[in-house]
Amino acid sequence: MSDSAFSTLQYEVIDNTAKIILDRPPANLINKEMTLEYHSALKKADSDPDVRVIVLAGNGNGLSGGVDLNYVENFDSSEMEEFLRLFYIGTMAIVRGLSKPIIAAIHGYAREGACTLAFACDMIIAADDADFGYPGVPNLAAPPGMHVWILQRLIGRMKAAELIFTGKSLGAAQAERMGLITKVVGAGSLMYEAEKMASKIAEMSPLALKRTRDLLYQMEDMDFQQVPETAVLALSSAFDSEDSREARKAYIEKRKPVWTGR
Repeated sequence: MSDSAFSTLQYEVIDNTAKIILDRPPANLINKEMTLEYHSALKKADSDPDVRVIVLAGNGNGLSGGVDLNYVENFDSSEMEEFLRLFYIGTMAIVRGLSKPIIAAIHGYAREGACTLAFACDMIIAADDADFGYPGVPNLAAPPGMHVWILQRLIGRMKAAELIFTGKSLGAAQAERMGLITKVVGAGSLMYEAEKMASKIAEMSPLALKRTRDLLYQMEDMDFQQVPETAVLALSSAFDSEDSREARKAYIEKRKPVWTGR
């Protein structure tokens, strides 16, 4: 079922997957309106009991060319700060607070803010024609915000510095080798592969998905001394859930489980 309430993106739910497609031609450039609509679409998907997985993609020639420079051209520092608080802080808070996994399906170009949207997701499936870039230094004479943190954690300071200082783009195959993305597929099969991945995940217990996603982010910056106790409690507490009991029973009975999400 599609939703016509949005003007900068498309939203539809098919087979327990919510698809959010950026659609602001020609380059899906990011402004306040798109940011607010993206937030709204994420919240809509997260609150829908029929949705198990979210997929983010873009229409046209890529995910997005990044922030709309025409929109921010005359901004002073306070106006830019207000927008960035909405885009960076607001977006990351909503995405990290989701109870459902989110997959980015990237073709063509992803630049600056588009990379923020993509790398905030749990997984990225990229077409073999996709490339990623951070032209903040050459185009804005400014550091590329969140990417300084994201890139260093994913690929290390040396490689991050090269991409950020030069603004050069990174192809999908190289991004996969560096651990930036989950997998590369043929451009013609991108949405098929993303939907196949989403469908596989949607078969899992929604409660298990939520708890596992929470644990991924909880452990991301955790000191190892905290890890064993956190892991023990996360796994053992799940055994009281109806879904965990059903999973064990279904496995023994060699049948497909029926989830309640409780």
